[in-house]
Amino acid sequence: MKNRILFMLITSFCCMLLNQGQVYASHLKIENPLVSVINPEKKAAKVQFDISWDNSWKDDINCDGAWVFAKFKLPNGNWKHLTLKDESRRPFNHKDQSTGFTSKGSDPNLGIWIPAEKTGAFIFRAKEGKGPVNSKNVTLVWDYATDNVLDNEVPQAMIKVFGLEMVYVPQDKHYVGDPKGPNGPDNCFYAYPDNDAYLIKSESPILVDKIKGALYCDQDNPRSREDVPFTIPEEFPKGYKAFWIMKYELSSRQFVDFLNTLTRKQQQNMVESDISGDVITNYYVKTNTEDEHLRNSIVCSKTGNGTTEPVKFYTYAPARTLNYTSWSNIAAFGDWSGLRPITELEYEKASRGPKEAVVDEGAWGTTDVGRVQTFDGADGSGYEIKIPEKGLVNACLGGGIAPFDVGKKTKPDNPGFEGPISGEILENTRHEGIPERIGYGASYYGVMNLSGNVWERCVTIGHKLGRQFTGIHGDGKLDVDGFADVQFWPGRDGTGAGNRGGVWSSPAFKYLRMALRFAANFPKSEDGKNSGCRLGF
Repeated sequence: MKNRILFMLITSFCCMLLNQGQVYASHLKIENPLVSVINPEKKAAKVQFDISWDNSWKDDINCDGAWVFAKFKLPNGNWKHLTLKDESRRPFNHKDQSTGFTSKGSDPNLGIWIPAEKTGAFIFRAKEGKGPVNSKNVTLVWDYATDNVLDNEVPQAMIKVFGLEMVYVPQDKHYVGDPKGPNGPDNCFYAYPDNDAYLIKSESPILVDKIKGALYCDQDNPRSREDVPFTIPEEFPKGYKAFWIMKYELSSRQFVDFLNTLTRKQQQNMVESDISGDVITNYYVKTNTEDEHLRNSIVCSKTGNGTTEPVKFYTYAPARTLNYTSWSNIAAFGDWSGLRPITELEYEKASRGPKEAVVDEGAWGTTDVGRVQTFDGADGSGYEIKIPEKGLVNACLGGGIAPFDVGKKTKPDNPGFEGPISGEILENTRHEGIPERIGYGASYYGVMNLSGNVWERCVTIGHKLGRQFTGIHGDGKLDVDGFADVQFWPGRDGTGAGNRGGVWSSPAFKYLRMALRFAANFPKSEDGKNSGCRLGF
């Protein structure tokens, strides 16, 4: 009887607990989170929220979804990752949701899949279709005992629910490289000696060497690879197995949400400005400046920050893709969110799918390209319209002066903005006469901006520290200094990681080619104006 009374009291109290506002992730919205039911006997509490996003799909190729995870905070405590109670009964299969998937919300056509790590859940369209998703009272179950929370502490907990739009890449063979082999994009993969792109048809070890039929790539600069021979281990994710990947690069709002759950000490290691004092002069904290630089919009208050409590961060362009990300930023966000970095082989799989390689192709499968000159609508809202409004507009490139042209040019070749765009701009409007995939700049599986906008920072095969990567996911927890601490990930200096896909400052399409590897083994540790963040699972 005593337990029953406690259960009723806690339940009635928790039904009134709300998050502080709503979370936006591109067009994804997560609203009205609350703890609705607590069961002291099972040490479980229900976490409910409303979820919606646009342009969702499920077809015979793949599906999209949302990776949803939560953080909680007890009075006078720090934000901690929330562990879910149950995992799904079998591996995810987008074509078959007959068992192991349950929809708990107002939309019966949605499914929920919880991986063994129980750090979050994938919410997806369970039946074939296309269009917006909108579900009320989606329910996940919190295993609060695992998180060392007592029965009487649960009603005091603040809850935040976060989400990232994801795309499912099913298991399948795929090609890496370019059909022109050694005459293709710099340092691209090919089957030695010059036998077209290389086919990956399993997760078995891959030899990289000057042996007929082996995987090979040239080495015209040290940013390509170490000396051969070497072997890519079986444990290194090669893209053959199924995985999830973020549909868009990380946005400014998502990074702000991340910063606002850290301690002051952890925050300092994720930004460039000195934020130790009450007054923060360079309040554009990622660029360490007093004004906006190359469209990075992460800011804090100039005064009133105290010296011990966490700083409150903001952005006025929430959907704008985040640049100035260091490898330590990328790894920390991945660990904090329960995701992981992707490899450069997975990058090519997510771009090309199982199709044969096309000479010099962009991530949308052709050499057709059109620059977004500017946009109409609220900049950074995620609802901007790309300009020009006719013809092919499918990539963000040609802005400013490329690093290798500094000193050679005094003004950019193109007018308009210098910096990244919001991830959704290219798909917000469809232009007449342009095929959808080419017009949106979308990959075979529907991933956006894999060519252009910001660098895709990937784990490389070209360095021994990269080849140690086994695809372990983050656990939602950072070390006391705010850094990732996942085994076999490239370290804080970025050794073992590199760049793929081209950037907003690339002066021509040839720098956006999907097979291009000229900086695939580039251990850039500091914040870079061109560097973004895209993670997988």
